[in-house]
Amino acid sequence: MKKLVVATLFLILVISSSASAFDGMRKGFVLGGGLGFGPVAKVSPDVPNSEDLDNSGIALNFLIGYAWDEQNMIVFLRDGVVYSEELNYGDDVNIVQGFSGIGYYHYFGLQGKSFFITGGLGLQDWTALDSDYTNPDPGFGFLIGGGYEFARHIQVYSSLSFGKTSENVLGYEFDFDHTQFLITVSAVAF
Repeated sequence: MKKLVVATLFLILVISSSASAFDGMRKGFVLGGGLGFGPVAKVSPDVPNSEDLDNSGIALNFLIGYAWDEQNMIVFLRDGVVYSEELNYGDDVNIVQGFSGIGYYHYFGLQGKSFFITGGLGLQDWTALDSDYTNPDPGFGFLIGGGYEFARHIQVYSSLSFGKTSENVLGYEFDFDHTQFLITVSAVAF
């Protein structure tokens, strides 16, 4: 997964190197991120008689990429929800659950007064931030979302993403379905 992220970032930076960065036009290099609330961070083990884990937490999003005109941009996108889960006999573990991949944004109007939609394909992950736990392998994920840019460079953003992870334990393969919903206030520099 790290190789995919590095290759994607490198490709985006090479493509955007000829563009004027941060000239106030949405065309060219873009960089942004946001903070908010993730009311849904669900994990559903694909095991009979198992219970779903339903959580909520702090939502984070990050994007870096290139806009080829005032309405369309392609980015590396990272959306995640950070929460605490009780695992293994009462241990509280901090977890990041989310989507990483290539995203597409389309803005419908002028800067500072525009609805937008986004979609993405990439990887779903679930990562325990404490080193005592093994993390499942990332799997395919997809994202749909949108929002409203209410001021130049500032927008309200919401996304719903789905995906799978898997883990091999003593020769048995376990799959997990993941769902995240988040709402953030984001800043996007262009």
